[in-house]
Amino acid sequence: MSTSSKRFPSNQKNNAAGDASRIFMSLSRLETLGDAIFAFSLTLLAFDLDLPGLAGSDLKPRLIALLPKLVIFIFTFLVVAQQWDVHQRTLRYVAHADGTFIWLNLLSYMFIVLLPTSADVLGEYPLEPLALMAFGVNLALFSLVSWFLWRYASEKGRLLQEGLNSEIVKMIGNLWLSTPVIIGICIPLSLLSVYPVYVIWFLMPIFSYIVSKRTVQKIREQTDISG
Repeated sequence: MSTSSKRFPSNQKNNAAGDASRIFMSLSRLETLGDAIFAFSLTLLAFDLDLPGLAGSDLKPRLIALLPKLVIFIFTFLVVAQQWDVHQRTLRYVAHADGTFIWLNLLSYMFIVLLPTSADVLGEYPLEPLALMAFGVNLALFSLVSWFLWRYASEKGRLLQEGLNSEIVKMIGNLWLSTPVIIGICIPLSLLSVYPVYVIWFLMPIFSYIVSKRTVQKIREQTDISG
């Protein structure tokens, strides 16, 4: 059997630990909490979209003045939504949770709760590299904690579904790790110009989609060959 088609074997000791952890750790409640935090954070992103109080009562100039904040809202919404997409895929392949997994998740949620604040700073100062850095560091810390969480869950198939394809494990890890890597490359670039950084970060959801599609295609090809 090739390495690329490797699957995590079942382990009686891990399964027994999983049965014990399920008594105390509810994975479904953790997923519900995560979805609620993401939904609340995504909603809070729109709270900064109030019409500027310009002189006069004409609506058109006020709407035009709102456009920069609207662009920032769309940008931050797409970036955070992409992180939720990877997050829900992560939990989809987790069979059970233990205390360490729960607390790593809670730590990652802390950075999601902070995202509306860093996004608000970015909305107020969209052309300031420091504001872009604050939002980027916030997002990178969430992704790094989530990557470490996935590494913990996937080590020897500790918390994952039995027989999970190793290509999926690799894909989830790459998706989490790609965000802080891209942000780390872009932060020095923002000192020269923030516009390329916005473009690159706008493309992150597309990158996530392409990686996921290629992984699914690779798994199907492996299945056809083995069949």
